[in-house]
Amino acid sequence: MGFLLLPDFTLLALTGFLEALRISGDELDLSRNLFCQWEIMAPTGRAIRSSCGLTVLPSATLQPPEGFDYIVVVGGKLQSHQRTDPAIISYIRAAAGSVPLIGACTGSFMLARLGAMQGRRACVHQFHVAQFQSEFPDIVVESDRLFTIDGPRLTCPGGASAFDLAIHLIQRHCGRERALRTVSMLLFDEVRASNHPQARAALDLSAPVRDPLVRRALLIMQQNLGRPVTIHSIAEKLSTNVRRLTRGFDAELAMPPSQTYRQIRLERAMWLIEHTLKSMSEIAYECGFADASHFSRTFREVFNTSPSDVRSDLRARATEPLPAGTFMSKLAPN
Repeated sequence: MGFLLLPDFTLLALTGFLEALRISGDELDLSRNLFCQWEIMAPTGRAIRSSCGLTVLPSATLQPPEGFDYIVVVGGKLQSHQRTDPAIISYIRAAAGSVPLIGACTGSFMLARLGAMQGRRACVHQFHVAQFQSEFPDIVVESDRLFTIDGPRLTCPGGASAFDLAIHLIQRHCGRERALRTVSMLLFDEVRASNHPQARAALDLSAPVRDPLVRRALLIMQQNLGRPVTIHSIAEKLSTNVRRLTRGFDAELAMPPSQTYRQIRLERAMWLIEHTLKSMSEIAYECGFADASHFSRTFREVFNTSPSDVRSDLRARATEPLPAGTFMSKLAPN
């Protein structure tokens, strides 16, 4: 397996693959490459910086792609893609016709930008859905699963899903026993299938959701905040009906899907009020409300205060002096 690291790549997307290959590649925990081999390739021997600041030294220059079973393109910060070495771009284009390509994290964006995802489905992180759809409207994007395999194109949203995809490939090429051993060695509880839902964003709704149907419905809601879809269309997308979906929401969250959807949009609005300088009209539009007046009425019904009052209170607290004796006041000059 050959790895190409884009500028500011995410470390976990890389190490998720590598640790799975390392454990599976040996009979004992000796890290020998008996059953799995890999190279981290680059045009030069210079260290490659990850998004967290740690650097990785390549183990090889760019090798003929036909010598690998897969080429993995590990992405990270999207704004850093423009700094990708032209030699890597040429290499990916050349490899696209002969070797299966894997896009990990935002590596899927790079594959799409180079024309390697035409006619293929792409799995991206739920927070990148809108940007991917805007840039590549002709590519079917999936974000309610851990990874997607569409012929010679494999994509995953990064994070822990890189490990899940690696385990799938280990099982395919090295057998189920070796894959299960790797999962156990790395203290994971299970082998997660490709259609296992991505973790939903942290929301103060209830205890963790266990029903996969409800989890996938929540993801669809979170991906469609600005243009809310109907509960009926969500049920259709999940191959179920509104009645079944409502029972699941009542059991998991003690509220129906429509109320949950509204709560998700309002909590997003609260975050935008607290952490951005966007106007109330902009926030209303971004969270799927018809206008600022409708947004304000709905917000008050739930939070018993208005959006403008929340922002005013934040500004007032920001201008209050720190109480005597706090850490920062002790650092202040006399």
